[in-house]
Amino acid sequence: MKFLHFTNNETIDLETHPQPGLRKIYEVYDAINRKFKSSYVPERDVSVDESLLLYKGRMGCKQYLPKKRARFGIKFYQLCESSSGYIWNSLIYTGKDMPLWNESPNYKSTTNIVMTLLEDLLDKGYCVTLDNFYTSPELAELLLSHRTDVYGTLRPNRICVPDEIKKGTLRKGEIVGFQKGKICVMKYMDKKTICILSTVHNTVIVGQDKKRKKKLTENRKE
Repeated sequence: MKFLHFTNNETIDLETHPQPGLRKIYEVYDAINRKFKSSYVPERDVSVDESLLLYKGRMGCKQYLPKKRARFGIKFYQLCESSSGYIWNSLIYTGKDMPLWNESPNYKSTTNIVMTLLEDLLDKGYCVTLDNFYTSPELAELLLSHRTDVYGTLRPNRICVPDEIKKGTLRKGEIVGFQKGKICVMKYMDKKTICILSTVHNTVIVGQDKKRKKKLTENRKE
């Protein structure tokens, strides 16, 4: 098993290979990825995030992410079904040779990553959840053009975010929001500032009956 090979080194053409950084395992990895997608149809709600597979050996694409539990290893971008966690699609980060969405020359890398993972689910009414590493107005408009909803936390310094979201200061409990078509951007002050972008929510504030909530909690305990 130590010297197991999946590819003939003498037949590899680095100029035409779809992902030279994975040339040693690409055929097996691609086959597994295609099998995951063909074996299961995910529910409407899916999520995109990155994962780090622990690896401390020699590898050009090895990453160091101090906030991850493994810290050293191989970084994956993964599309998972939200309810079950089923990994429906994935990308291994290998730098500039990582294959991305075919229509992506003018978009940011984070937008390209999400569109690449979602490519086979576009125009089918899916809804994707993201964290602030990926979420942006640019991505939201692109996904809406392909009948796909999105929501997630947002970094206020993203391009096209209103100045009131970027620079405005709020007191605890205050909220400010802007709506453009289906795209809603909100900023809320709790213990710290929280910014959210959504194409399935709006800026309408719904009141909560604290007494009713307390009664429901008591009934559940009983």
